[in-house]
Amino acid sequence: MESFWKWHVIPENLHFFAMGFRLTLVLFALAWVGCWTFAVVFGAMRHSDRWWLRYPAAGVIEVIRGTPGIMFVVWVYFLSQPLVGYALSPFWAAVWALLIHNGAYGAEVVRAGLNSIPRGQVSAGYSTGLNYLQVMGHIVLPQALRNMAPAVVNRSVALFKNTSLAFVIGVIEFFRSGTIVNGRENASFSVFTFIAVVYFLCCFSLSRLGHRLGQRPGVIEDTTAV
Repeated sequence: MESFWKWHVIPENLHFFAMGFRLTLVLFALAWVGCWTFAVVFGAMRHSDRWWLRYPAAGVIEVIRGTPGIMFVVWVYFLSQPLVGYALSPFWAAVWALLIHNGAYGAEVVRAGLNSIPRGQVSAGYSTGLNYLQVMGHIVLPQALRNMAPAVVNRSVALFKNTSLAFVIGVIEFFRSGTIVNGRENASFSVFTFIAVVYFLCCFSLSRLGHRLGQRPGVIEDTTAV
């Protein structure tokens, strides 16, 4: 039984786990910023009345959302060289793959947030002499962002969990650090239970934040698939 549990490997390898977790946080932070930049741009295009913006954005979003996340990570890593002439490192390939793939889901959250603002307010903005960018910046986006807050948190939880997909191209993030320790110590139960608990605590904390924000009226719930 003692050889099965092997809980001693956790404190013995805690520094290595901490290094992997730190890389997970950096990966998450970079992908999060890029994800929501992508989401705002393509969500606004998807919301636009101009067909030459709306239809291409819709096509890009649907294609990306129809692709498994793990395949997208592999695709970006191995095809960056032939497509753009520059081979991305595993870390940066993971960042780009995560921000684009999760950004496509985020774009639908942004579009829903923009749709939650009554058209009358937009028309009133135009009637006062504001242009499109001014209407979006001063009237639409401040209200839409408040409405989208819970859905943004939920998508952020999904993004945090999806950082584990980077292990498939050799990024030594938190999950990958666990597989390395398990290969060395043969302690799969204790190692992966520890990793699961850490992921749960992080995601649960974010989820509770989203739940509290979701108690306010008029907010947008995220119903998109992970």
